[in-house]
Amino acid sequence: MQPTYYTILPSEIRLDKRLSAFDKILYSDILALSSKKGYCYATNKYFAKVYQMSISTISQSISKLVEAGLIKRIYEYKKNSKMIERRKLYIPENYTESIKNLTDPLVENKKQGIGENSQDNNINMNNIKNNKGQTTSVDKEKKKSRKSDQLLEVLESI
Repeated sequence: MQPTYYTILPSEIRLDKRLSAFDKILYSDILALSSKKGYCYATNKYFAKVYQMSISTISQSISKLVEAGLIKRIYEYKKNSKMIERRKLYIPENYTESIKNLTDPLVENKKQGIGENSQDNNINMNNIKNNKGQTTSVDKEKKKSRKSDQLLEVLESI
């Protein structure tokens, strides 16, 4: 099953030199997955399957994001036990709030193209005569058509 969401990569993360390209992609996925409940509950096994990487690679990337202070990792333990029941990955609130306010660009009903009251710029630099009197593309087209007419006449006469 293919995921049906898109991810966002904030510029602060994209430009962060401490992170590898994969760390940044993983961060954007965690960010998207945390937008629904406020945290990401996906396991390392899930990410490993999606990205076709080892679980240890995923774990290292998540640890790197935690150490960089970009995500917060909290474990929930089984009752009366030290066994981890669930891990939650949180994104700082300023990112999750901005994600909630975004609209899906594919779903949003927007008009495409030039608006009714807008003017189209149909001026091409090749269609304007310059001050030096050089021939323009329009003049060249006329000459081409004349030459082609001449060639047709020659071919017909043969």
